Amino acid sequence: MKSLLKSVKILIYSLLLVSACAIAVFAHDRIDYKQYKYNWDHNVGQYARPDVRKNVTDLTSAEKTAFVKAIKTLKTVIPAGSKLSIYDQFVAIHIGATRLIHNHKGHSNGSVQELAHENAAFFPWHREYIRRFEQALQAVDPNVTLPYWDWTDAKALDVIFNDDFLGSNGQGVTIKIPNQGNFTGGIVPGAFSAAYGWVMNPALNIDLDTNTSLGTSLVRFLKLPPATDYPVPKKDVERALALNDYSLFRPALEGFISVDEQGKVTPGGFVHNYIHGLVGGVQIDASTRPVKFKGLGTMSNIPSSPYDPVFWLHHANADRLWAEWQENGPSR
Repeated sequence: MKSLLKSVKILIYSLLLVSACAIAVFAHDRIDYKQYKYNWDHNVGQYARPDVRKNVTDLTSAEKTAFVKAIKTLKTVIPAGSKLSIYDQFVAIHIGATRLIHNHKGHSNGSVQELAHENAAFFPWHREYIRRFEQALQAVDPNVTLPYWDWTDAKALDVIFNDDFLGSNGQGVTIKIPNQGNFTGGIVPGAFSAAYGWVMNPALNIDLDTNTSLGTSLVRFLKLPPATDYPVPKKDVERALALNDYSLFRPALEGFISVDEQGKVTPGGFVHNYIHGLVGGVQIDASTRPVKFKGLGTMSNIPSSPYDPVFWLHHANADRLWAEWQENGPSR
């Protein structure tokens, strides 16, 4: 176990220190910005039309195909001098910014914060992160942008988790939950299965609580109790957007608290955090204090959750809502 964790740390630290400077995808001063649509157009003396992120339910069949093709291309391209594909490097960056740079036990050692979650950096860090991923996709196909998953849209679930797009729920595992029934999940079949080239790096796809590998396959447990309700109520999102204080807005939309109309704060797992559990599946042991949460699928293992391609749609929506919050209150 220790050797696995040590090898992952070495892999990520070397990636952060070397590859981020050497690979154009990650280095701002090495990117050819001329290829991107938001660049200044000297022919007409104005900025060209910016990239537009579409609601996933509005994607055409051709746009879905192009998005999947670009993602799978990043998964297969290994830059010179690297041992990781471009896609795996993005996963490693997310891990490096979350769990491995500080004492994981208890999420903090009291003196060092996680960089990407559970603090004020959540929105700006992920905005930069998903934009760099979007630019990597556009290096494959300049017409591709990140679609967003509106969590309040009832139609989105069937559009996303379909064989013609990001694949279905997992299969092969049945979990019996007392008084609620049997629920199925497991390894995802189809385009994002190992048979079709979606093989996750076992040294990156790890449970950092136990330091064990979670294997090479994408795993989902869609709508496993307690995360059974979908869509997310619009009022939950609207209440978060109505908060003027960023120190409340961020944890409310990230999903660690809910704030009602009277300002009462309730801790729990909401909106953004809830969707991670909706896709990956979570088991809760309420008999312990603090309550223990066990993630079952890829989206529920937050450090390596970008291995599920739905991650990018999920965070494109979080970024969209933050942009709306900013636009509606410039003084914020």
